[in-house]
Amino acid sequence: MNARLPLLICLGLGAAGLGLWLATGLLAGDAPAPVVAPRPAAAATLAEPRWFSSVPEAGAARPGPGMLSERKAPVYGRNGRVIELGGLSIAQYIGTRIAAARSGDARAAYEVYQAESVCAANEDPVPDYNDPAELAAFQAERKELTALCVGISPAQVQERLSFLNLAARSGNKAAQIDVYMEGPYGRSVDLTQNPDDPIVKQWKDDALAYLKQAGDQCDHFALALLSTVYDAGQITERDLRTSMAYSIAAAIPRKKPVTQEQLRDRFGEQLSADDFAGALALGEQLGKQACPARR
Repeated sequence: MNARLPLLICLGLGAAGLGLWLATGLLAGDAPAPVVAPRPAAAATLAEPRWFSSVPEAGAARPGPGMLSERKAPVYGRNGRVIELGGLSIAQYIGTRIAAARSGDARAAYEVYQAESVCAANEDPVPDYNDPAELAAFQAERKELTALCVGISPAQVQERLSFLNLAARSGNKAAQIDVYMEGPYGRSVDLTQNPDDPIVKQWKDDALAYLKQAGDQCDHFALALLSTVYDAGQITERDLRTSMAYSIAAAIPRKKPVTQEQLRDRFGEQLSADDFAGALALGEQLGKQACPARR
């Protein structure tokens, strides 16, 4: 059994509880994001995104021991999406795309980001497993992925964020969501410690703008994350009216609209009657804007 958890996708939906409300309580039976293959979950706390160089030109050498040709399990990026390495090591895979990525090719840039994110995820802390067998499976997989990442330096792993931003600027929905999930530095960081950090401030602006762009393409996950963002108040001011509105819009791609009773259970005690009515109207407006063909 493949033991690695698609941490970023799972963590994002649970950021402030609203994602869980949409995915399991309100909209039971639906997968949170169709692009992500299901994987076993660890006993780690699923609460927040993870923020709570020169690549050698590889030749066409055959993969050595421990490389993908010997793996039977799929390889996942940090965002939980499968990466088709085609029997290459990470360095070899990147070597076939790095020139195009550095010349501004958005697709190649995202593929390089994805590959480098495998090595980034492999350095994440080990989740707390209650089952020793699951922990052993995780450690065995980590060992295999470490072999796949031979030749990839820490600088290259960090460089992935520049390629991710290139892809996000091109309008790639997946990349736009990943900018939010990665955080300003691509690692755990307390956003309250240095609120005036220019990198953090720029990331907050970019992450919110990218989520809105992805949401305007009728992406359920982006719309659900926007609801979470406005509820949590970490990258923008807390606004429950807007959070509720985005939760209404997020249900539209699933074709399972929320009822007023469900919304009152979730938001009613925290919003005045006028704000609740305003959120209903704003949710309808955001839904029409994001998914005009589904109204």
